[in-house]
Amino acid sequence: MPDSFQRLSFRLLASGAFTLVVAAIFLIGFELGGGGASDSVSGVTSPDSLRVHLLKERDTLRALLAESERQRVILERAAQIDQEATRVLKDELKQAQDARLEVNRELTYLKRLVQTGGKGAIQVYDMRLSQGATPREFLYAFTITQLVQGFGQSTGSVQLTVEGTRDDETLSLGLGDLPSADPKSLSMDFEHFQNFQGSLEIPPDVEPKAIVVNIKPNSNLLLSTSVMLPWELSAQ
Repeated sequence: MPDSFQRLSFRLLASGAFTLVVAAIFLIGFELGGGGASDSVSGVTSPDSLRVHLLKERDTLRALLAESERQRVILERAAQIDQEATRVLKDELKQAQDARLEVNRELTYLKRLVQTGGKGAIQVYDMRLSQGATPREFLYAFTITQLVQGFGQSTGSVQLTVEGTRDDETLSLGLGDLPSADPKSLSMDFEHFQNFQGSLEIPPDVEPKAIVVNIKPNSNLLLSTSVMLPWELSAQ
């Protein structure tokens, strides 16, 4: 057989095999693409059935994700509630501690009254500090009252002092040391209680630590009072 005829036969056979392979691939793709019967005779799942199964799986996963997100939101909200409850409890504890300190001050005053034979003493309470119009301006307000009921008129001077630090050194600044303080001086004249309020400006190089109220009565029947309170701004 001539070589040219053999080569022609080989080419025809190769072309036929290639055509069969392409046809098989086309038929397989047609079946997988949904062009064939829904279910084969052998029971193999069709593409439509597989698609329905995958859609169900997708819906199930979406439901699980939605439930997980809901649980996450619930847990996050519960954590926020716990934090808020903790803050409220801390505030209530601080108020209870402040009230206890106030009672202890009153008991101390009363003991001094008994020990020294005095007849009256002044109590300082409800000190409130708040931010003023500028970063270094502060507003103050407090009340003084007579511990012994029926004592009569109480007169004298009230000195307000800011305790702080400057370059790690402690210092005391009275209203007279603060040029922008208003008013410049305080005095008491009351029978039952008296309210005070004013403003002051702290120098930029001073870090306030406490505020001190000193009461110097005009009568010897009243005890002098000195109360130091921490420098804490009241909630607005």
